[in-house]
Amino acid sequence: MKIASLSALTLALLLTACASDPGPRMALEKTVEVDGTVLKFNGSYHDKKNILILSVNGDPIMQGRFPPYTPTQNLKANYKDFAVKSHCYFGSVLGKQGGAFGAIAGIVQSSKSSTADKCELYVNEKLVDNLYF
Repeated sequence: MKIASLSALTLALLLTACASDPGPRMALEKTVEVDGTVLKFNGSYHDKKNILILSVNGDPIMQGRFPPYTPTQNLKANYKDFAVKSHCYFGSVLGKQGGAFGAIAGIVQSSKSSTADKCELYVNEKLVDNLYF
């Protein structure tokens, strides 16, 4: 009886662990130098919460959510003496909508070769790099 109870408990814990939230997707850090200053860009996107956070040198300076049926997000902020902005395109946002809309969105994205989840990074109006998620 104890073995059966222990097995059931182990199975329940295993299923709970498998169903738990995997956490946010993290971008690979990108380092750029602007006017002699090193800026390290990073970001995270949490699918379940639909929140995108971009950081510079570890400081979260921009965040936003993708509106329904919208794969783009434009963010901007000031960091020290720099005007920082990003143009983000997340193909996975539309693909996860499901149903006919998700299928059509997937076809359109594939035809445009724009299925990546990325943010273009601008400093003082100049494109400096891309973050890929």
